[in-house]
Amino acid sequence: MNIQEEIVKWAEKTVREYHEIASRKEVNLAYYTQSDLSLISEKPELMIVGINPGSGGTYKEQCENKNWSYLYNNNQDQNHLLKGNYCREEGKPSSWENHRKWGYWKGLKRCLSQTNLNEIIEDDSKIIVTNASFFSTPKADEISDTLLVETIPYTLHLINITKSKHLIFLSGKKCFERLLNLSKMSGNIQFKYKIVCGNIYVGVLNGKLCIGIPHPAYKTNEELNLVASVIPYLISSDNYEHIDIALIQKECAKQIKEYEERIHNKKRQIKISDVRILVEKVISECNLEAYEEKNHRYKLNNQYGITITDKEKGYIAIRHIDYDTKGYDNNQDKEVHKLKEILKGRGYNTSEKVWIGKKVFSQFGNNDNEIIEGICKEIKDLKEEIQKI
Repeated sequence: MNIQEEIVKWAEKTVREYHEIASRKEVNLAYYTQSDLSLISEKPELMIVGINPGSGGTYKEQCENKNWSYLYNNNQDQNHLLKGNYCREEGKPSSWENHRKWGYWKGLKRCLSQTNLNEIIEDDSKIIVTNASFFSTPKADEISDTLLVETIPYTLHLINITKSKHLIFLSGKKCFERLLNLSKMSGNIQFKYKIVCGNIYVGVLNGKLCIGIPHPAYKTNEELNLVASVIPYLISSDNYEHIDIALIQKECAKQIKEYEERIHNKKRQIKISDVRILVEKVISECNLEAYEEKNHRYKLNNQYGITITDKEKGYIAIRHIDYDTKGYDNNQDKEVHKLKEILKGRGYNTSEKVWIGKKVFSQFGNNDNEIIEGICKEIKDLKEEIQKI
């Protein structure tokens, strides 16, 4: 049996059992993988694994949504599972076909820039991008360990049958701590790990060497540079016990120092008076049209507005100009879903009811100039992104 036949057989079993779990009233979560598994014809060079998809939505909504390749009232099936994140609006590429524009993809390429994997990830037949659980929640910590224990065996099976040369988990310590906790809950999961430096880890999952790196969506240059410097040492080894962490720390001392200095500077707290000044400068420099000036609310276009506030130490937030008090929990039309996907890729919190997305000032930089410049660029980019929806 060749590898594609093994994958198809895996998909038949996986979709059948995921459907049963998803159909439970207490679960009812949309589920999907990421990359197109139907393109894999030989052992992949790299498998990238996140904790779980982050778009949210229920299984019922997914099955009724024609953008999910016309499932439309049919259950998820093996062919759709194999196609990965195939959600497609009419006349537009599917989510996976658009992955090179995802917020974290450029960061991922930066992380791999000192290895041959930087070129390999451009070939969809040589990589697998997936998740520990295929169930989608807006935030990774919203999926329970119980549900992870029940679903991760299907991902482990995929790892076993495809035998990817390299295995990288996203979200660093957060991911590896959850894997360790899962190993304590299930006899089917054996896992141990150790820190290399920063938020970079190396571990062994059911006998397979794996690397844990921070999720690369909008990380600082210092953190991405550190990951890029460390990864070549980790992928060159296939023996967990023989990895020389002291040597890696010595060879990457400059990058570690720059990363630690950045972390130290980030701890600086901005006074509320400074935040008010930042809000005023952003508004002045961005030349925005107000629709509710008292609350610093401005137009991105005729439909969506941006709030720029000094509350909670400063944040920007997006919602409809004609927003009503019911929030977005019952107003999940396809445009809002698409906008949430864009905002999530740019580091926004998309799980609050009153906002489509919210992002705090501290995510834009460590000093006034960085924050002002970052927010102004963000507003310019958002206007362009929203225009494409």
